[in-house]
Amino acid sequence: MSKIKFLILILSLGFGLRIAWILWNPAPPASDFLFMYNAALHAAAGDFSFGESPYYTSFPYQFGFTMYEALIIGLFGNHHLFVLKLLNVLFSTGTALVVYLFASKAFNETSGRIAMLFYLFYLPNITMCSVLTNQHISVFLFLLGCLLLLQRGDSAVRWLLAGLALGLGNLMRPIGVVYLAGMLFFFVPVSWRLWRTAFKRQTAINAAKLAGAIAVYVLVQLSASFLLVSSGIAGQPLSGGDKYWKFMVGLNAETNGSWNMEDSRYANRYAFGEERHRAELIKIKERLENKPELLALMGRKLTLLWGSPDSSPYWSLQGINRQDLESLLSKWEQPFYVLMCAFGTVSMIMLWRSGRQSEAVFGLVVLLLYAAAHLLIEIQSRYRLDLIPVFILLQSCGAYHAYIWIREARLPFGYGQRNGKELGM
Repeated sequence: MSKIKFLILILSLGFGLRIAWILWNPAPPASDFLFMYNAALHAAAGDFSFGESPYYTSFPYQFGFTMYEALIIGLFGNHHLFVLKLLNVLFSTGTALVVYLFASKAFNETSGRIAMLFYLFYLPNITMCSVLTNQHISVFLFLLGCLLLLQRGDSAVRWLLAGLALGLGNLMRPIGVVYLAGMLFFFVPVSWRLWRTAFKRQTAINAAKLAGAIAVYVLVQLSASFLLVSSGIAGQPLSGGDKYWKFMVGLNAETNGSWNMEDSRYANRYAFGEERHRAELIKIKERLENKPELLALMGRKLTLLWGSPDSSPYWSLQGINRQDLESLLSKWEQPFYVLMCAFGTVSMIMLWRSGRQSEAVFGLVVLLLYAAAHLLIEIQSRYRLDLIPVFILLQSCGAYHAYIWIREARLPFGYGQRNGKELGM
């Protein structure tokens, strides 16, 4: 099948499945999603008093997504709830296209098609479209920014657009620092090798572009904070709030780093600000003292975040009383995820054997940084959906090689030396 026919057919199928799901599943917003949705309703009506609530005082970074929802509500009126879910579908489908382009660039065209298929038909990516989470738009923007960064050529505009996409993604969901760190860990060694091999001018150009992308990213954050604070909507910058809460919760060995009522009650005993920060720091220091317990906790958190059953059926079916379907979706998802893990292992072997600094290494760095960050901060199984697209594009290479081995009946560790082209790297 030609590239154009493949993209049209598969994207249409993925889009159609998502539309069918949100039409069939009228689940209302719940939990934090309901809180932000109600705040967006008030904002669309010109009432910004919600900004003084403890939720937004503690987590001002949620203003970005709330104002996005308020904009959609203001534009589409009574039909806004369907439009918000429709946008989830569009961003999810758009992410599939970006994953295809990313994997095709990192490996080969077949790997790109495999990655798109896995992303489009991985159940959590479909069922979560009915949930008003900020993950759909943020994942699309973050991956788009990364794809723009990794495009070859001397276009400074592309790098500036990459900084803009990453900056907007961080306004929706504040994990942009992981991608910035990934940029530095990937580009700095590459630039250093270029500098040592006499490509000093190209190194300087790349360094300037990277600095420009980071500058645009920072400018987006500062501009959004200034507008929200100066207009009286927010009482503090988006980077403010309860800085230590997620670390205090994430280091609680008794709850395996998950949200719990005990820590919530402890924090609420203190006035928001320096007093609460000091109290939370005391708890953090106490939990860091027992090194053996801390290491055991990190091992459990790593297992729970990346190995526990996916929670998307729970979130997407809240309010419609379908426990039977929730259980069935969970059972269907688990073999799919195990298969991706197996292909991911093959991909890591092939990356190690190839020894090349391809775009796939950038994805691997970001994935490892994200996993490392959650060794310290709060975990929920749905948080892995933020990096599932990266996970899927990395495992696509393993799926491709598994197909090659089966087709040619070759053993994995003996393959690739005869025909290096088929490594796809």
